[in-house]
Amino acid sequence: MLRVICLSLSWLIALSAIAQPNPANQKHDPKDALGWFERASEQLNLRALGSAPFHMKVSFHAFPGVELLPAKEKSEFAIGDGIYEETWLSPQQWRREVALGSYHAVETHSGRVRKMQASSEYEPSRVIMLIEALLNPIAHYVLSPDLRVRHFNWKMDRSTVGDHTLMRISASKGISSHINEGSAYVFLSGGLLVQSNENDIVTTFQDDVVFAGRVVPRHISIQAGAVRDLLTADVVVERAGDVDPSVFELPGEPAEAGMTLRPLTWYADKFPEIIKASGIISQQETYPDMIMHGIVDRHGAMREFEVIYMQGIVGATAMDTPGRLVEAARQYKFHPAEIDGSPCESTYGVFQTRH
Repeated sequence: MLRVICLSLSWLIALSAIAQPNPANQKHDPKDALGWFERASEQLNLRALGSAPFHMKVSFHAFPGVELLPAKEKSEFAIGDGIYEETWLSPQQWRREVALGSYHAVETHSGRVRKMQASSEYEPSRVIMLIEALLNPIAHYVLSPDLRVRHFNWKMDRSTVGDHTLMRISASKGISSHINEGSAYVFLSGGLLVQSNENDIVTTFQDDVVFAGRVVPRHISIQAGAVRDLLTADVVVERAGDVDPSVFELPGEPAEAGMTLRPLTWYADKFPEIIKASGIISQQETYPDMIMHGIVDRHGAMREFEVIYMQGIVGATAMDTPGRLVEAARQYKFHPAEIDGSPCESTYGVFQTRH
């Protein structure tokens, strides 16, 4: 499986030219992996208590995975051009809205009340990927003491690209059964995050600017295996200015914990449990190298299960096994994941099969 983190010298030069915020530059031991994670998180966190109010608009394009569905079957995947907008005044007052194809959702927080309206029982996978990159560029599991991985060893490697020194921090083998040993983060020497690799989904942050003392990447790209485009996004952030308080209000009752645009993962919720699986393919079959990805909705149905990267496939006949594997997985039924006792959507994981 491809785990190479590819960096372009041209945008590294542009990236390193920005003024870097002061708060994190001198606080952390350069030999401490956790220090690099915390510094980058501080630099990128627009939503910390006391941060400047902002309005963000993101224009993005969602790309399809490997097409394996029968030609006569209508695709359920949300792809194409989309828009994400966020108005944030404080941790207790914000609004997020996203639209992609037929999917549309709005989530607000006003005072102590959070509400949400959505057009479906799940958020499309590309929407989840985008919001994860915007809200959690450094995964929570490397930052939270409650997740029991901050004391594990991380491998740290320095390299140079032209005149630029890079730090690559990767998960050691066996760090956790939930964490891919190929997961890694790449930073510039000043601590700026330029790329992450979580389970072979590679997110690249480019063209940074400083907004109110924080770093904002103006271009984000997400790829499978560092080679297949899944999403590209252009980000614009400006001061919020005067905002009508009514934009933070939605009709209806407060949202349950599981009804949220916030990405929920294995360390935030109770993982879904398979209760029915049909059409399982024999373990004796030979599979190509693949990255597979799916969504389990709030009722336990598998959605948008797909191959997002596949290596070494030539000809229609060779596609039969991956196609049948996808079709079988789409029949899975689950007890849905839960957070605080409330059914929630979850990413079913990134699977890797080998010859």
